[in-house]
Amino acid sequence: MSHDLKEDVCPSPVLSTESDEVYCTGPVDAGAPFNGSNADVILRTVDNVDFRFYKLLLSLASPFFANMFALPQPSPTDSSADETKYGLPIIPVSEKSAIMRKLLSFCSPVYDTDVPALENLDIVMSVLDAVDKYDMKRVGKFIVNMISAPRFLEKEPMRVFAIACRYRAEEESTIACRYMLRFAVWELAHVAELDFISGSDYQRLVRYHASCGEAMTQLMRLWSSYPLPPLDCKFCRKQGISRLSVKEYQDSVIEALRIRPCTETLLRREWIDAMVRKAGSCQNCRERAPRKLAEYVKELATPVEHIISDIRLGLKSY
Repeated sequence: MSHDLKEDVCPSPVLSTESDEVYCTGPVDAGAPFNGSNADVILRTVDNVDFRFYKLLLSLASPFFANMFALPQPSPTDSSADETKYGLPIIPVSEKSAIMRKLLSFCSPVYDTDVPALENLDIVMSVLDAVDKYDMKRVGKFIVNMISAPRFLEKEPMRVFAIACRYRAEEESTIACRYMLRFAVWELAHVAELDFISGSDYQRLVRYHASCGEAMTQLMRLWSSYPLPPLDCKFCRKQGISRLSVKEYQDSVIEALRIRPCTETLLRREWIDAMVRKAGSCQNCRERAPRKLAEYVKELATPVEHIISDIRLGLKSY
């Protein structure tokens, strides 16, 4: 069950004249679990939502808050005292309530079993910005571990790489790099998050891709164990239709994998069609080729995985 099921509802919303965002005219209380009567501090977000929370949990998660709470606090009767509510000090923060809810959920003792939802990478970046601001390193590491999930990689692998690289998470950076092997290096998208990593880190991605491609030549030693499926049949050969030699076939596979070092490359329809045309195969062969290659790719995945696993991204920690 997620902490994010309950929304923080604003009873009197107004539309900002400078943006399309909705703000509350007056402070409202956040919904459970951030409305506990035994809390000892309130965090008020920029959109006027009050989160009741605990100084101890904030101090454990964040040196920023630990240092803040270690300072001498004025008494409630002191004219210099901060604003209070329910007898609790109010700390204004610049985050919106949707982001603060997720951030505080990660600071709660049960976040590793009751994981807050991170719906997309825009939200991930907003939460990580708050993590950086409040120096919540353990929370940041946990969040970065989450972004290598397939739902993020399938949509935006380059963003996953850039975010993981920014936080020096080599395992997650490598996972993203490996996912991007299904693209040619010139097909990789530019994303805004690349502005937060160094040119050396981007060069590591390019070099990793190239190294994986070059390593595909190791398959030449394995053709006897993993023979390529024929693209022609006895009829083609008897009629003299077949024009693709075994060597040309093997070289074409190596070249395709050099550009996109991933077995899915051999399932690309345009590549299959090009190979079938080279082979001069009959109509029956053309129809069977995709199925044969799909079966073959399942077998070839093992040696390709082994070859790639020996290549390191080499991300350096700061």
